[in-house]
Amino acid sequence: MDKPVLKADHISKSFGQGHTAVRAVDDVSLAVSPGELVLIMGPSGSGKTTLLSMLGALLHPDTGRIQLGDVDITPLNERQLPRIRAERIGFIFQAFNLLDALNVEENILFPAQLVAGGAAAARPRALELMARLRLAERRHALPRTLSGGEKQRVAIARALINQPALILADEPTGNLDSQSGQEVMMVLYDIARDEGRSIIMVTHDPRVEEVADRVLWLEDGRLQKRRASPHDWTACPVCHMRVDINRMDFAAEHRGHVYRLCSSRCRERFLDDPDAFVSGSIS
Repeated sequence: MDKPVLKADHISKSFGQGHTAVRAVDDVSLAVSPGELVLIMGPSGSGKTTLLSMLGALLHPDTGRIQLGDVDITPLNERQLPRIRAERIGFIFQAFNLLDALNVEENILFPAQLVAGGAAAARPRALELMARLRLAERRHALPRTLSGGEKQRVAIARALINQPALILADEPTGNLDSQSGQEVMMVLYDIARDEGRSIIMVTHDPRVEEVADRVLWLEDGRLQKRRASPHDWTACPVCHMRVDINRMDFAAEHRGHVYRLCSSRCRERFLDDPDAFVSGSIS
């Protein structure tokens, strides 16, 4: 069995003191394998972002231990952590967090300044990522001229520039329209599968559950048994992402059956060769 990319043992985090103290994360343990896509879901205020911040070495746990590959990051101080974060973790944020004064290529290359070789050594990787994420023609554009989907694809490329083993994504589709959100999810899905990078994602979006290898439910700071969804869903035959059974905007018909696709991208793939995706499965 592959060694976990990330392992957290009994970590907790509280804010405040005395009777006003709030235990945001309460005795959470988890391990993530190479290439695994894990969703952390739960209601607002359940501790998801606090947990993600600890896993990303942005917050120290009050108790417990976090192992990132072969490094125990729990005892490291603030002088040691920036290099660990730059080399081993890529971050994707809901608000994109792009630097307004830098163009697309410069934003992508920015984290490379913190690792050996710097931006010059990372430029071929940046060009490859821009081509893959359909950003090549926008490489000199400033963030204010980009759509929400383009901004998030820049953020994904920036997270990947140093080839980290672990990607942490906090509501990466939260500021996007439905189609852009689906496209971003499929990019992350492809990254996990094609590059073997582990992804931990915090999300409220139940449509993405079927893409994940695991779904963890966090409530009141603790991992709980997953609750049943009240919605009626079907699976996109191409990527297996959940689609509302009443949604017809990307539907396609084949041999008398109607299939619900999650996005225009998956619909195009389906129409290219329907029989490759429908063997034994009718929605």
